Amino acid sequence: MKKYFLILPAFFFLLLLGSCKKSYLDTVPTDQIDADKIFDNINNVKVALNGIYRGLYMQYSDQEQDGHAAIMIVMDFMGEDIVHTATGTSYFRGAYRWTDHRSDLNDLPYFAYRLYYRIIANANLLLEGIDKVPDATTAQKNAIKGECLALRAFSHFMLVQLFGKRYDKSILTDISNPNSPRIQLGVPIVTKYSLDPQPRNTVEDVYIQINKDLDEAIVMLTGAPARGLYRTHIDKSVAQGLKARVALTQQNWTDAAYYALEALKGYQLMSNSAYLDGFTDMKNSEWMWGAHQLPEQLPTYGSFYAYMSSNFNSAHTRPNPKKINSLLYNSLSNTDIRKKLFCDNVNDYVNFPGVIDASTGQPAAGQTRALYMHKKFVVADPAVSAGDIPFMRVAEMYLIAAEAKAKDGFINEAADIIDVLAKNRDPNYVRPDNITDIGNDNNGLIMTQRRIELWGEGFRFLDLKRLDLALARANTGATSTLANAMDRARGAVTWQFLIPRREMQANPYMVQNP
Repeated sequence: MKKYFLILPAFFFLLLLGSCKKSYLDTVPTDQIDADKIFDNINNVKVALNGIYRGLYMQYSDQEQDGHAAIMIVMDFMGEDIVHTATGTSYFRGAYRWTDHRSDLNDLPYFAYRLYYRIIANANLLLEGIDKVPDATTAQKNAIKGECLALRAFSHFMLVQLFGKRYDKSILTDISNPNSPRIQLGVPIVTKYSLDPQPRNTVEDVYIQINKDLDEAIVMLTGAPARGLYRTHIDKSVAQGLKARVALTQQNWTDAAYYALEALKGYQLMSNSAYLDGFTDMKNSEWMWGAHQLPEQLPTYGSFYAYMSSNFNSAHTRPNPKKINSLLYNSLSNTDIRKKLFCDNVNDYVNFPGVIDASTGQPAAGQTRALYMHKKFVVADPAVSAGDIPFMRVAEMYLIAAEAKAKDGFINEAADIIDVLAKNRDPNYVRPDNITDIGNDNNGLIMTQRRIELWGEGFRFLDLKRLDLALARANTGATSTLANAMDRARGAVTWQFLIPRREMQANPYMVQNP
């Protein structure tokens, strides 16, 4: 890991703390401050913390590397519920075709690896220095610590899901089984800022650390000041939501349901009219956590909405609008508001204008149009690919709680929970008479609700992996010409990202995935 850590200080100083270069002397962005002054006062620490969050959506080396937002795109493109309609540009094509993550020389494993370890390193730096701040109260310090611990847990969680095997609770105690989380290799656990290379810890040990950090974060964030309308920072509810995600992945059904139900308290599901507003405004009543990307923070090319919006006229969206898996679309009732996000008539320019020519405000000429193309993500200004990016919504908490209850055998309780979400989205929703199949892993009521609700928000690959399901793109509208990988067997080695070659060369303790 040494090579990665050698570039971490530069990341911290340039992204979070500014630079001594002349170009930074006149105008300093709000997420930068002089390196020598970070711990002079609590406000400087808050500015540095803002910079860590900025790292979740800033662009790194190229157009496919817009922080965690780019990984969200990868996770859904590697699933079966987002279908590409045409070749489009080369960006994210290798992820859709299941090739990039299996090359140790490809930018995708390298980007994912360094992204989350950079977030971890910067969180560790603040954790190690926060107690030196002279003017900070205990409450202020605890709030910073809580956020940094949650960010560190979130990053380790993403890393172990990508680079490790799936967590399998059923064989946890069977240490003779090479697939046991207590034996299989996860990723290095990093809780101190260090340049020293480190070996991979077991999957189980990584999850132990993740849960330890989240438990401490929840305590530290209890009583922290409210965030206001812009929920860009992690608070107690988000830490609880992360705890619920982790517990669900570990098949810890009791904790998953408990923390999800705790996390959603104080939030309200959005109205049906709000559901069609474009998913770009975190002031929505059910957004728990997200990125607030301003137009001046956009890279020259790229950003989440340059690839995922339906109306921004980019070289990626114009020739290749994304559509929903046709099987999933057809599972929806006509009265479900979510069905209105997907086009049922390619000639309907009123409800589905597609990409917009910003100079005229009209649908752009020459755009590709396709049945079931989406309008979930819509930028407010079609000339600017800026918008809030959803990292966590309260709907996910209902889905986690319902799935966990169902898996734990409490079918009626699961049905009661999913009723709340389903009736909000579809006023004519009626609970099925036979609810014994409600917890089915892929096509049951809960998972169907999850797939449609979280479409495009970065969950599908991780869901398939944690549920030990095969990738199956047949009859979804996908073509082998575009998708390449039409199916992948569950449990295959291809569900793990390869460790980047640069890490393998720099770290003598590192072991490559099969």
